[in-house]
Amino acid sequence: MKYRVLNACLMLCFSGMNLATSGNADAQQTDTNLIATGDWSEAVSDSPWPALRGRLLVYDERGPGAGNHARVYLELQHVFQGVWANPIEVYFEFGSRNNLHFEMRNKLDQPIPQEPVFTSAPVPNPYWVTLPCESTVRLRVDKLEGFQSKPKGLATLVPGGCWIIPPNATNDFFLSATFTPPKDHPSSLHYHVWQGTLNLPKVKIPVKKPDQGAGKA
Repeated sequence: MKYRVLNACLMLCFSGMNLATSGNADAQQTDTNLIATGDWSEAVSDSPWPALRGRLLVYDERGPGAGNHARVYLELQHVFQGVWANPIEVYFEFGSRNNLHFEMRNKLDQPIPQEPVFTSAPVPNPYWVTLPCESTVRLRVDKLEGFQSKPKGLATLVPGGCWIIPPNATNDFFLSATFTPPKDHPSSLHYHVWQGTLNLPKVKIPVKKPDQGAGKA
């Protein structure tokens, strides 16, 4: 039971309810400064149980103390297929067996080199994600670490990589990921533990911030 208190750290979106935590006041609503929304992945079912699908969302970090650090979220959705209405669970971890594998590509579908960065922060603890029937859960999945100096552009710092988008870049930037949770963690609540791989569609991250140039004649 104590272990499941970690679920309180999730950004839950049940019936339009949003709960979020962040380091600055401007990021306290998960729908603030949305700059990119990915398409839903194909729903994947480890039959005969309900299916799971996901998508990526990217937000700009603004307000006092903002460090040009993009907020990246993974949304997972329980897809009811008319057979089982029970909850499903997903085991999520950031460590050496990280569930998510990101990549950034340009408009020619070529990989974009990563930026070398120096950060230091503890690795978040793993946790269970419980999804009731037809529910959606939003998880923050970028690395909540500070930079030694403010990046000259929008930094996307995620497990396994960092990319910085310059403010006047002429390229296009597409972030995508695969999500594969581990299979060796049985549920203590005896819910079905979903297993499989979600191929999260690429999401285009705009080069210019939404309000750039606003108010100019």
